[in-house]
Amino acid sequence: MNWVRFFLALALWPGLWATGACFARLLRAAAATPSFPWWAATCFGVGWLGAGLAYLLLPRPRGIYVLGHELSHALAVWLSGGRVHSLQVAEKGGKVVSDRTSAWITLAPYIVPLYPILAGVLWLACLQVWPQLMSSQLIFLGIWGAVWGYHYAFTVDLLRTRQPDFLVYGRIFSLTLIALANLLLATGLIWCFFQPMPILTLLVDLGRDWAWTYTESIHWVTGLLLRYLPPPA
Repeated sequence: MNWVRFFLALALWPGLWATGACFARLLRAAAATPSFPWWAATCFGVGWLGAGLAYLLLPRPRGIYVLGHELSHALAVWLSGGRVHSLQVAEKGGKVVSDRTSAWITLAPYIVPLYPILAGVLWLACLQVWPQLMSSQLIFLGIWGAVWGYHYAFTVDLLRTRQPDFLVYGRIFSLTLIALANLLLATGLIWCFFQPMPILTLLVDLGRDWAWTYTESIHWVTGLLLRYLPPPA
């Protein structure tokens, strides 16, 4: 089955490229708008980079990450209609025992940014109770950027290891799904925050990118086969 997933991952690579191109175009469109909040983006970026440096230079909060990692597995099980029998968390790793598994459940911690989502929800809830906190928005964005930075620092660090989550369905297949899901998530977040174009335009552009990329890929593969395969007798 891993060979099937390997070829499926290869088949997703053009879509991965197309999604990345759409994300880059959307980001450029957002940055080109006169109302783009450069100070807010700078605070978020400083928090992100600061978390990356702290991850490299300071003790890592591994236990907190493991807790969020296993809770993401458990959340994916619940969203899939399953039942979690036990959840174990330790400094060196954790484990979730459930009545079902799938690629979504196995890879959920690398797709669902649990702590950044919780931080964003907590901030919105606090604004409902204390609207005056809006004056501290830049401080929150710096902290939020740091939370995102730690999330991706741990994720990238795990990608280079023999993490069991990646071996269940094959490393190439798992990394392809993780990259595609995170690009789609980033595209969705950029649109939600800045909305530089109508959502229908974004979806049409994304579909057009996928269609063009797959068409070009098929032409390239077909040309390669015609060039190197022996002619029929």
